[in-house]
Amino acid sequence: MTTGGRLPAPLKPLRLLLLADDPAWLELLRQYLAILGGALSLISAPSWAAASSLYDDSHAVLLLSTPERLPAPGSCVLPTVLLLEQEPSEPPLGVSDWLVRDQLSVDVLRRCLRYVREQGRLKETLRCLAEQDVLTGIANRQGFQTLLAARLAECGGAGLTLGHLDLDNFRHANDALGYQAGDRLILQVVARLKALLQDGDLLARLGSDEFALLLDTRQVPRRAEQLAERIGEVLGEPYWVDGESLLLGCSLGLAHACEDVGADPLMWHAHTAMLQAKSQQGCSFHVYDERLSRSERSQAELQGELRRALRRDELELHYQPRLCLQSGRIVGLEALVRWRHGERGLLAPSAFVPLAEESGLIVPLGYWVMSRALRDMQWLRGRGLPALHMAVNLSFRQFQDSQLLPTLSRLIEERGVDARWLEFELTETAVMRRSDQVRQTMLALGRLGVRFSLDDFGTGFSSFVHLNNLPIALLKIDKSFVGGMGEHPEDCQLVRAMINLAHNLDLQVVAEGVESAEQLALLRQFGCDQVQGFLISKALPRDELAAFLHVGMAQSSLGLPSPLG
Repeated sequence: MTTGGRLPAPLKPLRLLLLADDPAWLELLRQYLAILGGALSLISAPSWAAASSLYDDSHAVLLLSTPERLPAPGSCVLPTVLLLEQEPSEPPLGVSDWLVRDQLSVDVLRRCLRYVREQGRLKETLRCLAEQDVLTGIANRQGFQTLLAARLAECGGAGLTLGHLDLDNFRHANDALGYQAGDRLILQVVARLKALLQDGDLLARLGSDEFALLLDTRQVPRRAEQLAERIGEVLGEPYWVDGESLLLGCSLGLAHACEDVGADPLMWHAHTAMLQAKSQQGCSFHVYDERLSRSERSQAELQGELRRALRRDELELHYQPRLCLQSGRIVGLEALVRWRHGERGLLAPSAFVPLAEESGLIVPLGYWVMSRALRDMQWLRGRGLPALHMAVNLSFRQFQDSQLLPTLSRLIEERGVDARWLEFELTETAVMRRSDQVRQTMLALGRLGVRFSLDDFGTGFSSFVHLNNLPIALLKIDKSFVGGMGEHPEDCQLVRAMINLAHNLDLQVVAEGVESAEQLALLRQFGCDQVQGFLISKALPRDELAAFLHVGMAQSSLGLPSPLG
């Protein structure tokens, strides 16, 4: 099995190729080489053209040439020592070293050969480092692209299948356990993959948690699909790192090579198939199909862009204030993610969060939001602003993630914030699924100090009896009900009933989507606790939010009435 270039092995016995018309050079060199001894051999040839086919291993051959026999630039890859009759006024270009006849001695020749050999070793080491993953020893992206192009040229694409493998949740394990533990985890993954491959297969590491597999399918055309199923089973088994048991999912995209598809398009096909596999639960694989619809391709491309956006920090948070109707003060914020897309401008969550849910990117996206929201909580407090509840939307997939608790604990400790001011918003659908597991996770997070709110209440299927068994502090009435209060009397009755029932369960109520003074007046009349919506403020970037809050503080300190009071 070929797994990419490793660090160079010790150099082979050195062979010297002499290109010189004057036989005196041959006699002189043979005399000194005999004194040096060792594994050194000298062969003379009339020209490089006559000898080039005999020397395909440049690491064990050294060319010694006079200026008139020197190969044309670019035609010879061998390290070269130029043989001169007198010392040059400037160092010759394009050669490793040079020797002058009347200065030549055994010691000079020994130093020259040693220097050229070490120089060759250094170049080979640098070449391998450029094309090899330092941690695992397998090829890196650059090295794999070279190997892939060579294999495709060799067989015309027949009997080859390219796989693009992505590990799910590796980044979270890496963040929770530390980079050294993450490295050990990667080594376990590579060991499992190597055990499944056979001679003729290639394995490479494309990124921190991405791998490429070039599979030989000439003997068994269906081998790629069969191996993909086995890879899912093997990588889905628990990993043990520093006494911790971890589970990683994986998504594998397969693309069958063909004669008219080059290395770059083939890698893109495998990547597209991997993104399709991401939309499925657990360890899964998908085979690239050229008949994939244009819309699916667009979705796959957008997934790739979103993945890169996470890495390039193209996302940002805006914060929508929540107003307490009793005090007239801002008491909380909801963190809402935005994507500053290079071509499409600032994208709202509806443009990419559903895609993140489907692809599994919602988990790393959720951790990014948590980290950024906690950072901004700390920043606002440092600007002299009062503590505010920070509400962050938590997806059900993230709620199931085994690294949620340790990662959140680490982030809270790193940011130095009081967890009592952090609030997770869950949907009705999330809390109704696997209710026992949900309750246990909520209790564990609650022990950190975190509180919970139920988002978009009234749009799901939860019961108040069920909600009473969960540690929920607030209900958020969906904006569709609030928006209909002015036109539909039944919506008014429903909102009033929701508020009364929530208060009977000792829950506070937040009304979303408040856009008019009429809606605000009705909610105040119904006894609603808090409101948010465009009437209060749109979602604001952090710096604009700070200015908005400072204005509110100034008005309050001067005893000015709130415009919403």
